[in-house]
Amino acid sequence: MADPHIQSELDILDKLTVLLYRTALTAAAGIMSIVAWEIEMGTTALVIAAILATTTVHIYDKRFRWLILGSALFAVIWLLSGLWTPLALGAALFSFSALAIKEYFCFQLKPLLLTPLALAGFWFCLVFNQAQISIAFSMTGAILLAVAAFSKWRMPMHYDIGDKSKYQI
Repeated sequence: MADPHIQSELDILDKLTVLLYRTALTAAAGIMSIVAWEIEMGTTALVIAAILATTTVHIYDKRFRWLILGSALFAVIWLLSGLWTPLALGAALFSFSALAIKEYFCFQLKPLLLTPLALAGFWFCLVFNQAQISIAFSMTGAILLAVAAFSKWRMPMHYDIGDKSKYQI
């Protein structure tokens, strides 16, 4: 996680990746608010947002970074395969759950810890055809992701980057 006291010089690629990450997080919040009604379009949009967010997030620890990126890559491959698309959706939701936990450590907002439960609850209700309950979980997930996105947009860009010398390749 970045140290807000360290202000690295940001190049154009740093600025672009910060903007893309924040945009993907914001889009995920919006998509979660409609995915319970528009499953096919919502799944595709969430997978796209997940791959965008996980390829542009700045995390020092390469193991954690590759875990969430691997989940998003799996979501893309599974969606493209045309097999059981709820699995692709689940992988994308796992990526956003992990990103919400990462943002919890950044902002210390305890409600963000509920994001994985809300997203998993949505997925299970969707898979087991519990439409009304899935809507409640979808809306909860949308609100929690929106809180994370709003918090990200409020902070300076260099907070996302931190100390560039600490990144593991």
